[in-house]
Amino acid sequence: MNSDSPTLPQAGAPDANSGDRQVRRSAFRPDINGLRAFAILAVLAFHFRLPGVSGGFAGVDVFFVISGYLMTGIVVGRLERGTFSVIDFYVDRVRRIVPALLVFLLAVLAAGAFYLVPGEFAVLGKNVATSAAFASNLRFRTDYFGSNIDQEWLLHTWSLSLEWQFYMIFPVVMLLIWRWLGRRWLVPLLALGGLASLALSIWLTGWMPTAAFYLLPSRGWELIAGGLVYLAPPMPRRWSRAAQLAGLALLALMMFVVTEKGWPGVQALLPVTGTMLVIAAARTDSRVTGNRLCAWIGLNSYSIYLWHWPIALLMERAGAGQWYWLLAGLSASFLLGHLSYRFVEGLTRGKGKSAAAVPGGSRLWTGRADAIGLVLGMAVVAGLGVATVRSNGWLSRFAPTIAQIDRDAAEVAPFPRACFSVVGAVPQPCRIGDGPVGVHLIGDSHAAAVFAGLQVALPAEADRSIAFNAYAACMPVLDGVSTDPQNRCEQFNRRYLPPLMEPRAEPVVLVANWQAYLEGKSIVFGDRHAAFSAATLSRELNRTACALARGGPTYIMLPVPSYPYRVARELQQRLIADPAADDLGQSLEAHVRSKARAIAMIRSAAASCGVGLLDPATELCRGGRCLASSKGRPLYYDRGHLTVHGAKRLAPMFAPVVGGGAQQAKPAARP
Repeated sequence: MNSDSPTLPQAGAPDANSGDRQVRRSAFRPDINGLRAFAILAVLAFHFRLPGVSGGFAGVDVFFVISGYLMTGIVVGRLERGTFSVIDFYVDRVRRIVPALLVFLLAVLAAGAFYLVPGEFAVLGKNVATSAAFASNLRFRTDYFGSNIDQEWLLHTWSLSLEWQFYMIFPVVMLLIWRWLGRRWLVPLLALGGLASLALSIWLTGWMPTAAFYLLPSRGWELIAGGLVYLAPPMPRRWSRAAQLAGLALLALMMFVVTEKGWPGVQALLPVTGTMLVIAAARTDSRVTGNRLCAWIGLNSYSIYLWHWPIALLMERAGAGQWYWLLAGLSASFLLGHLSYRFVEGLTRGKGKSAAAVPGGSRLWTGRADAIGLVLGMAVVAGLGVATVRSNGWLSRFAPTIAQIDRDAAEVAPFPRACFSVVGAVPQPCRIGDGPVGVHLIGDSHAAAVFAGLQVALPAEADRSIAFNAYAACMPVLDGVSTDPQNRCEQFNRRYLPPLMEPRAEPVVLVANWQAYLEGKSIVFGDRHAAFSAATLSRELNRTACALARGGPTYIMLPVPSYPYRVARELQQRLIADPAADDLGQSLEAHVRSKARAIAMIRSAAASCGVGLLDPATELCRGGRCLASSKGRPLYYDRGHLTVHGAKRLAPMFAPVVGGGAQQAKPAARP
């Protein structure tokens, strides 16, 4: 995403190939502009969901290699001439990167004030603050490829933050090596650092893929790879055409064979190697990378990258998937990107103290004083982001009913956080309440979401506690393994299910997002690389249910209704537009139809093992209609997790389970 023109300062290294080297390094590189064009088009194709483009996200990796090449050229070129200054390097980076980002963040924050509901606006404020501080990659723990990114309007800024962190460290390392050890040590030490980073990336991808994706230590090798291309001897001209074609072939292959599974890891070698080959070939006369269209797209690529993601996300949320909306979204990305390049980036692309001039660029902002002004501007933007967070998304803008929805969505279930793990370590055993255990509740995040209902159902005079533990995205079945390497589902189930299969008097309630495991294929058996089988999943649920039933009274809760939108957010948007808007919901028939596979699987287990069924539809649905909100209050905080207010509606469903210790629950309603 580096916004520099692909023109490097002339290097004066006295070697046998200095003539070729100077031509390669000092001339404007239209082939690098062409690579930028390819990279941004790949990213756009992925984010706008063009069919078949599974690996377009790797266009970011192409940008990383280009940035490493250009930054190495700037640093080494100035070191060779004895003009290198770390401060001036930072000034140049500020002047190149900050103006367009600053205007973009202000624009997004201003638009969010009008478009976003309070909770989501607060999330945007946090993202603005971290993006302005070039630390957004440190904050994001969201799966970049997951379904829970529809509030992350600045998700794409992770790559800008990572590059900036590289810029802060890299020139200092280069300077220290140059002065203490000499130029000859640059290549071996950078290569060693790159190999270490690559090894870390491969290892982390297997164990902590989110960290491997977002963090500099596991991504630094890609930028270092570009630096090594700059430092390598020039490629003989007779090899350059074949090298360029091979590199372009690898990049084209990347678009269609790279997948999110196991990324970055070894797969990242494909775009990195392809980019290295094209840069090393230095085919500045190539029609493929040097045509006018590629030149225009490449020059505008940084600003296009900034603006495209909010547009793509807006279209995604609006359900605008038709070809004409796709064309409109792409056109808007190019238009806003070009306006940003022409009128914002252009302000600082003029003649500076050490920056290369770009033809047509303004001379308005130059020098360190302007860099300080830009940094102060980013500090102000970060402050606005923090203020947005602290004001809960400027909640005071809206009526009290909107604030109540915000409180409902944010209310935390009444159990200690240590009882429920979203990722990482298995939670410790939890007992909530006084006295002996009266009921065991175990499952995934849906078990955590219904806890308040079970707690209300437990008679106060019974003086009994709830044994509760849950692990997100973990179906409570014996020997189940999550396909997510960061998920400790197998250890969780091994810890908490077998003890419940021993003789006991207390009832056990299993709660999970059963349909999600059938649709997402996220639980397998054997190891996490095993093939998914719905039949195996059903069989293992049967085995688990029967083993639990032999130990004592056991109940499985059928799926709660779910919705294609975030309920609390949708309710706020509707009530802001029309304070008299009806409550949200769907027909009972639609709910049963959407969960048919899970309902059939659970009923089969119940029939085989004598397990009791609990049907939340008996409390959440009335007169053939399931409610997502009631009297202006949300029953769900997202698409399928109940709010505490909504969970308390399930108390009558749980009452027969806990009222008499082991009473049979009332029968589940059949479709």
